[in-house]
Amino acid sequence: MMTTTRQIRRVGARSRGRRVFQAAIGAVLITSCSDFDVQNVNAPTAETLTGAPSREVLARAAIGLQTQVFTSIGGMIQQWGIYGREGWNLNGNDPRETGEEVRGPQDPGGRAGGIWSGEYSAIRSLNTYEAAVVNPSGGLTATETKAGLGFAETLEAYHFHILAIRSGPTGIPIDVDRPISDPPAPLVSMADAMAAASDLFDQGYADLQAGGASFPFTFVGGYNGFTTPATFAQVNRALAAKLLVHRATFTNCAACWTQASAAIDQSFITTTGLPASLSTGVYFGYTSAAGESANPVTEALTSNRYWVHPSIITGAQLRANGQPDLRLTTKTAEAPAPRTLNDLTGTYKPVMYNDPVTRGPNLDADIPWITNEELILLRAEIRWHAGNKPGAIDDLNLIRVNAGGLPVTTLTAASSDDAFTTELLYNRLYSLMWTQGTRWIDARRYGRTGTLPIDRTGDVVHQNMLIPSAECDARGLKVPCSIGG
Repeated sequence: MMTTTRQIRRVGARSRGRRVFQAAIGAVLITSCSDFDVQNVNAPTAETLTGAPSREVLARAAIGLQTQVFTSIGGMIQQWGIYGREGWNLNGNDPRETGEEVRGPQDPGGRAGGIWSGEYSAIRSLNTYEAAVVNPSGGLTATETKAGLGFAETLEAYHFHILAIRSGPTGIPIDVDRPISDPPAPLVSMADAMAAASDLFDQGYADLQAGGASFPFTFVGGYNGFTTPATFAQVNRALAAKLLVHRATFTNCAACWTQASAAIDQSFITTTGLPASLSTGVYFGYTSAAGESANPVTEALTSNRYWVHPSIITGAQLRANGQPDLRLTTKTAEAPAPRTLNDLTGTYKPVMYNDPVTRGPNLDADIPWITNEELILLRAEIRWHAGNKPGAIDDLNLIRVNAGGLPVTTLTAASSDDAFTTELLYNRLYSLMWTQGTRWIDARRYGRTGTLPIDRTGDVVHQNMLIPSAECDARGLKVPCSIGG
């Protein structure tokens, strides 16, 4: 049976009491059986919010929620990039990066159990904020309360989406807004988790629409152009459309194509002002300022850490002048010297977050969260599967020409679904490389993990990450565990 948004919340935001602030995710979030509290230094404590939070306290809490959104993005780019052969980490200080992550077996007590505690910590903070924002002591108007709830619900749905993607068939817990004295939340299927996240996106969209003209808080970097309830509602619809496409392909949700089409039409997608408008969107905002989060990927060309997988270099299509796809030449650069570690050799470095002139590190570089370029590719996918094949081809050509400098595709409306998928995934890889583990996610949702490169005998492509071993232990399940036991 589908798990609903109400089951995520258990009793709804407006009727939650103090128990929400003691919520625990399973039995262990980080490393200790007794450590349930993960401090967010950018936000007030839960105790402050449970009492009589002022307007100022609520505003500071909202800033903390914004910074928690990108807690895991550096790990996602690296680990999902390694899993999907977008790149390697050849630094040599951790054998897992050339061993376990490309060969196995996965360790649920280590990296394979990651991209979990940060997401659930963020969800816990969001539940805390949602309960606090309706507290009359904050002095928010009815519309401001709606705006705050809609913003938080959007972020919460996003975190559940990330958790569902990383886990796949193992399932995840979603009924996590519960007292610490309750048993750990049960695992639900990927299909149910994604359906519940869709419901939460929709709830957030409705609240944002009722949220008046402004939010009762300010924004960190990365949200430029999307800092009112009306404009952030477009972000909500963009993220919702992406989730619906993932539901359609991961879980065979046929109705999701139609729903995704409606959602993307309500997003900020545009074909005006290309190619400049391809970069319109929301970003994970980084800064080199003291005490803040710097870009986790940018580094010098001489660094041994991050390398682009050779298949991305050799797989690029050519422009009319014989030069490679612009998305390759602007996002990668040849290193001064190659690097070989454990029979893996890197020659090119990712430089999409480096200074475009010097190619040196840029700690202030933002990482895309979702942009117009991705939305146009999502719409191409939606249109093809909804029967508008000429429209899908038009969207692919917009990206090929404006982002890649390539000639138009040879696809026609009579082309096979397989041919379309090949062309779609090519463009998604080069448009979104080193931003979110796109190659791995797309290969999984289209059943193409067998096409990803195997560089050494014995290497494998992992199909999903694992539930952390402590979460299995808390439920009395064998390790590694899944929804089936």
